[in-house]
Amino acid sequence: MYKLNEIQDFKYITFPSFETFDNILHCFTTRKGGVSRGPFESMNIGIGTGDSSEDVKRNIEIMTDKININAADIVETQQTHTNNVMYVTERYKGRIYTHPAFKNVDGIYTDKRNLVLMTYHADCTPVFFYDPVKKVIGLAHAGWRGTLKNISGEMVKAFIKDFSCDPGDIIVAIGPSLCQSCFEVDKDVADMFLTENKDFKNYMEIKGIKYHFNLWEINRYLLMEKGIKEENIEISGLCTKCRNGLFFSHRGQKGKRGLMAGILMMR
Repeated sequence: MYKLNEIQDFKYITFPSFETFDNILHCFTTRKGGVSRGPFESMNIGIGTGDSSEDVKRNIEIMTDKININAADIVETQQTHTNNVMYVTERYKGRIYTHPAFKNVDGIYTDKRNLVLMTYHADCTPVFFYDPVKKVIGLAHAGWRGTLKNISGEMVKAFIKDFSCDPGDIIVAIGPSLCQSCFEVDKDVADMFLTENKDFKNYMEIKGIKYHFNLWEINRYLLMEKGIKEENIEISGLCTKCRNGLFFSHRGQKGKRGLMAGILMMR
């Protein structure tokens, strides 16, 4: 489930399960509504992608204006496809135009209000977390490596360890990313999945010499293994490669692409 929102040319995705909470601001941006050109057209918010830095900065200004957040309140990940998650506070914010204050972190979480969590995506799965009882939010970048290493489960464990959260209370949304048909890998990667967890075969299809895994359903399975209720997990069902006109896609654009953002804040 998802909702496509539009403010003039700026388009972004929200999730019905998160929209029920008045104190939560969230979105997943698309490639629409910015100023970048070529393969970065148009809402590229990724500095270091090869795009004009001035265009990216302007895109960030447009994005923050449209969804009514302050760029100085953003804490962004420093993604290297790990399963590392980190608790963040105000001390880490305000570095969006430079570099994060930490490295090798693909998931961030907080109990602080008005602190904007942000992850970067161009095929990898964004996973949004909210515990409305303990008032904790989290946001993860779950590529296939992060999914294999169960970054979603690591986030749930962190919620429990740091805030004594009940997994049954946590709401999760799995955002736009590669669908099963588009997540195509060779046998070596397939073997990594099956070695990690034999149950992953239930989410695998073989087409010729290629293997296709359903990363959405694997993340759902891993979340439920940690106690998240099935009815509390929402999957957008949007594929970034199939919908390359709406989203940037690393695979669809052969690596020459911009980046979209997952955004999550608790008021």
